[in-house]
Amino acid sequence: MLDDTGPSVVDTDATQPVDTAPEIMPLEASITASAAFDPIHDGRVTVDVAFSEEATARVWVSAADGSEVAVLVEELPASDDFTWGGRDDSSDLLPAGTYTIHVEAFRDGEVATASVETRSIRIGAISGSLTGDRLPLIWHRAGPQGSPWTVPVDDATFTLSALEEDGSAVDVPAPWDDLMIVPISEEDGVNLPAAFAWDAQPSLALTLSGDLVGLEAALSVVVDGWSLSDGAVAPGGVLSLRRDDRLSDGPGVIEETVSLQVMLGDAVVGQQDIPLRMYALLGAHTFDEDGAAYGTWVAAADPALRALENAAPADDAVLSELVEFIFRDLGLRYDTDYGASAYVSYQGSSWTRAHLNFSAFLARANGEVINCTDAAAILGAYANMLGADLSYLILSPNFDLNYILAVGGAAYTRCPFGPGGCGFSYHAVTSPDGGQTIFDATLAIDGDGDPRSLPATEQLVQGVTGSDYFDAIVRAGSPSYHSESKGTIQ
Repeated sequence: MLDDTGPSVVDTDATQPVDTAPEIMPLEASITASAAFDPIHDGRVTVDVAFSEEATARVWVSAADGSEVAVLVEELPASDDFTWGGRDDSSDLLPAGTYTIHVEAFRDGEVATASVETRSIRIGAISGSLTGDRLPLIWHRAGPQGSPWTVPVDDATFTLSALEEDGSAVDVPAPWDDLMIVPISEEDGVNLPAAFAWDAQPSLALTLSGDLVGLEAALSVVVDGWSLSDGAVAPGGVLSLRRDDRLSDGPGVIEETVSLQVMLGDAVVGQQDIPLRMYALLGAHTFDEDGAAYGTWVAAADPALRALENAAPADDAVLSELVEFIFRDLGLRYDTDYGASAYVSYQGSSWTRAHLNFSAFLARANGEVINCTDAAAILGAYANMLGADLSYLILSPNFDLNYILAVGGAAYTRCPFGPGGCGFSYHAVTSPDGGQTIFDATLAIDGDGDPRSLPATEQLVQGVTGSDYFDAIVRAGSPSYHSESKGTIQ
C-alpha cells in the first residue's frame, strides 16, 4: 500500500528569533526662558525645561560670577514649565542683573546639561504729571493755621524717591486724602488729585527710572484706556500718554488706576499700578473776583461731585443736585429763633457785598444752624467752584409767608418763628439769570398748587421760575428781586 502523504516539508521562510530590545537614545536636555523680567513689578521669568524620559533633573540659577544663587527644582521627574520671581533660596529679592538658568539631567550615570540667560531688570515711573487743559485746585489751608494754597497746573501729580527699597517696590501712593490741607512741602510719595472739564481728555507724562542691565531689545508699554503718543521705554525716558475717551459723561469724581504694562514682544515684563483721582467739573470756576480764594476748593468739590454724580453736564442739572445736597445731606437747620446768619456778613450795609466765611462753614465752626443768606452764599460757592454760574438775589421788603418747609425742619409752617413770626423781612435766593429762574436751598415750597393751606406736597426749589417762586412763598406784600451779586468768600 502506497503512502500518499508525501515527504515532510521544511518551511525555510519561517521568521527566526530576533533581538527586540529598544534602542536607547542619548540623554538630552534643553531649557528656554523669558529674556527679561521686572520682579519688583510682579514680573516673573517663564522657564521651559525638557529632557529625556526616565531621567530626573536639577534646575538652578547662577549669578554673573557663576555662583549659585537659587535652586528652582532639586529633583524634577519629567519635563515641565514653571516661573521664577528673581529671589534666592531665602526668598530675598536678588539685585538687577544677568542670571543664567541651568538644567542638569541625570540617568544611569549619564548627565546632560543646558542653560539660558535672563535679565532681572527694573523699569517704572518715578514721577508723573496729569496735563492737558488741567484746571487749578485749591486746598484752602497750607497747614493748621495756614493761608490758601493753590497747586499750579504744571506740578507733578506724584513723585517717588526710588523704584525699590529694601528689596520691595515703592508703590505709587493713593491720592492725597486730606481735602483741606495740602502737604506743606513736596513730601516724597504724595499723589495729588487733578481737575478737568468733564469732557476733557487728560494726558499723563511719566518719567521713567530703572536699570535695563544692558538689554538691547526694545521694550514697549500697554496701558488700558490710554494711548502712548510719545516717548521710549528706558531709564530717564518720558512717556506721554493720552486718555482714549473723555474723562466722564458729566460732573463727578473719577477714581482710576492706570496699569503700566511693560512688554518685550508679546511677553509682559512687569506691571506698575498708578492710582489717580480726577475731578470732572462743568468747567473753570465762575467767580467774578480775583485772589487766592477764588477757584475750585478740593474740600467743596470732592463731596459735592460725589453727591451729584450722574448729573447731566448742564448748569441747571448741577444746580438742582446741589440744592438737594445742601438741603438734605449736610445736616443744616434753619435758625427759627432769630433768622440770623452764621457764616455771612454784609459789608458796608450793602446787599451786594455779602461775604461768606466758607472756610469756617466747611469746618462748621459756628455750628449747623443757618439762615437764608448763608444758604444762598453756600449754594453759590459750591456752584461757582464747579463751573456753574450762579449769583444771589434779595427778595424784599417785608412779606408774609405761605406754607414752607425750612431746611432741617420737620413740618410745613407759615410761621417759622412762632405765632408772631409769620414773615420774612428779606429773603436771599440764587439765580443764574437775574431772577427768571430760582434755586433755593433754604426751604422747600408747597408743590400741590395751593401753598396757602395744608396739606402740602414737598417740592425743592430747583429751577422754579421767578414768578412761580414768588407765588409759592409770598402770602402778602409786594417784595421784588434785586441786588444781584456773587459776593466774596474766604
